Amino acid sequence: CTTALALAEALARRAEVTGLRYPGLPTDPSHVVAGRQMRRFGSVVSFELADRETAERFLSALRLVDDATSFGGVRSTAERRGRWGGDAVAEGFIRFSVGAEDPEDLLADVEQALDAAVR
Repeated sequence: CTTALALAEALARRAEVTGLRYPGLPTDPSHVVAGRQMRRFGSVVSFELADRETAERFLSALRLVDDATSFGGVRSTAERRGRWGGDAVAEGFIRFSVGAEDPEDLLADVEQALDAAVR
């Protein structure tokens, strides 16, 4: 949960990231309710990148994170949810499940992948 919060905070500082959702962020619309219902805010962070191509480049550039739908494991995973169809989500929507990697390593990986995605 602390790594997920650190990831959400890092994503919030990136101009190319929109639609950031993580209940542990005080700016998240669900923060107050989540704070009453949970002791911790979980490991799933979602956000949007500009479009399908940017999201695909981001996922391809990740080195420590698996491009997968499975959540809750010891390895971080991320997926472009729009590729499955049927959900009313933007083409650049990313759902990211934080695993047990070293927080500094994970954040560095996400930062380099974002840099690669927007070039």
